[in-house]
Amino acid sequence: MTQKQVQRPLKVNQIVPVGFGVVLILTGIVTTFSEISRAKLRQMHNQEERTYEIKLLLNELEKDIVGAETGQRGFLLTGKENYLQIYATAQNDFKEHTEQLKKLVNSNPFQSQNTNRFIQLTQTKFAELEETIGFKKNGQEQKISAVLASDKSEQISNDIRATLAGMEQQEKRVFEQLEKASDQFQLLSSVINWGGWLVSVGAGIYISFYVIRRIMQPINEVAYAVATSSGNIATSVFEQERIILQQSASVNQTTTTIDEVGTSALQSAEQAESSANRAKQALTLAKEGSTTVGLTIEGISQLRDQVMAIAYQTTHLSEQTTQISTISDLVAELANQTNMLALNAEVEAARAGDQGKGFAVVASEIRKLADQSRKSADQINSLVNQVQAAINSAVMVTDQGTKKATEGIKLTQETGEVFASITDAVNKVFINNQQIFLTAKQQAVAVQQVVSAVNDINSGAKETAIGITMVKNATIDLNKIVQNLKNLV
Repeated sequence: MTQKQVQRPLKVNQIVPVGFGVVLILTGIVTTFSEISRAKLRQMHNQEERTYEIKLLLNELEKDIVGAETGQRGFLLTGKENYLQIYATAQNDFKEHTEQLKKLVNSNPFQSQNTNRFIQLTQTKFAELEETIGFKKNGQEQKISAVLASDKSEQISNDIRATLAGMEQQEKRVFEQLEKASDQFQLLSSVINWGGWLVSVGAGIYISFYVIRRIMQPINEVAYAVATSSGNIATSVFEQERIILQQSASVNQTTTTIDEVGTSALQSAEQAESSANRAKQALTLAKEGSTTVGLTIEGISQLRDQVMAIAYQTTHLSEQTTQISTISDLVAELANQTNMLALNAEVEAARAGDQGKGFAVVASEIRKLADQSRKSADQINSLVNQVQAAINSAVMVTDQGTKKATEGIKLTQETGEVFASITDAVNKVFINNQQIFLTAKQQAVAVQQVVSAVNDINSGAKETAIGITMVKNATIDLNKIVQNLKNLV
């Protein structure tokens, strides 16, 4: 048994695209045909212009031939060279117009054949004109008369005129045919364009009425159904809004109470944390004090070592100063002996008379140098005595500094032991405060979690109340819209 399939009607969202798609397709077809018509008309117009140009060129070519004959006959009758200039100008214009004519008739085989025949005839004609001009230049008058009197010249001229007339008639017929076809095509294009636009407008109007009819009937039915349902929904929503508002008020009070407990717990945790931080600072300071004491001990030890090194160097310097004093005494003794030798040398030089004068001068200078050496040695001894006194004072001060440094190391070590005891005590206090802080913090976190949970419940209740209010307002608006829709439908 075969079951017939029931064909469902198209929906509105299917009818609108299909209907307006048909309108757009019809509009596109009309527009496309209109553009094609314009292009075809432009093509016909171009052909008409080309036909008109060909006719003008044919007239110009005929004038060029007449001009060439005029120049040739004027020269034959008068023998003046200015007629040959007219002849040459006409011949050049003829060549230029002939090239233009070839380009214009290139797409028409019949006219191309006539153009070739015309060019051959004109070449024969121009050859005849050239021949008569040559006879005139050579003084052969009899030959000129024979050429002009022959039937061949007249026949060529008649053939040229007949060819031009035939080409002109052909272009005239083509022009008339194009004009007639253009008028017919333009009329057909106008009919199709207007008909297409009328069909498109009619289709659009029909689809609009069809869509309106398909839409209004379901909307009318839905409007009455929605009006009934929205009234029932509004009653239910009002009752739910009242209940939700009561729940929201109760949860809000609970949230306030738990929030106060959470605040107290946080304050306790903050106080415990502050105490732990202070204990930690005290522990840090105690450790820094111990470190500083250690550094002080190390610095004083280094200072003691340096003072002892200075004492050793001072003792060594004292020994070297003694050696310098000995050397200075030796220099003074040498200066005294040198002075005595110089004095004896002066005495011996005086005994020698004139021969010992030079030696006396030398001995005098040596005695002066000896005196200066003795004076320098005395100054060195004086400076060495001063340095020796300063070194003795430095040795005494160094001994005292060494003793003081040893006493300072002992006191600093005792201070370090005190700081170690303080560090141990503060460390124990810090550990106890840290435990208190952790316990208080755990309590504060637990209370905060309770507060957060209650806040979430409160937020949910508020959001539910807001949602119910929005549903109520939307239901009221829906009732108004339905009433307006019922009035419109």
